[in-house]
Amino acid sequence: MALLEQVVTVQERTLAEDHPSRLASQHTLAGAYQSDGQIKNAVALLEQVVAVEQRTLAEDHPSRLASQHALAGAYESDGQVKKAVALLEHVVTIKEMTLAEGHPDRLASQHSLAIAYQTDGQMPQAVELLKHVVAVESRTLQEDDPDRLASLSGLENALAAASQ
Repeated sequence: MALLEQVVTVQERTLAEDHPSRLASQHTLAGAYQSDGQIKNAVALLEQVVAVEQRTLAEDHPSRLASQHALAGAYESDGQVKKAVALLEHVVTIKEMTLAEGHPDRLASQHSLAIAYQTDGQMPQAVELLKHVVAVESRTLQEDDPDRLASLSGLENALAAASQ
């Protein structure tokens, strides 16, 4: 991680705030922070990246949506579930308007939103969205696909939690 931090430090000195390489490196470093348990650092860096991308990229730009999705995940890891849900709802809305129903990025964001709903105690929304994701993946993915299996498992967990 030290090397990645060094790359970001150099890029912050030498590249414009909105340079794609700088933003990509910051995004990657934030992911490393999150994996290392440095959630506050991940949130802060992703908030910075998202702020720049909101000023400079179209609302449906894949990099902007990926950063927003990552920030929502960091929020959820940080216990800021309401923020995660709100941001994922926005990301899913944009992806539903711009990506095909079976697009992996759209399904991944819908899956993440469903899990955030579950974490937030919004069980009916979680179950409904996971049922949709599972239905689409049943038509578009192989039976043993890891994403399909994760969605099925998530649906089982949500149904079990909803029945309690």
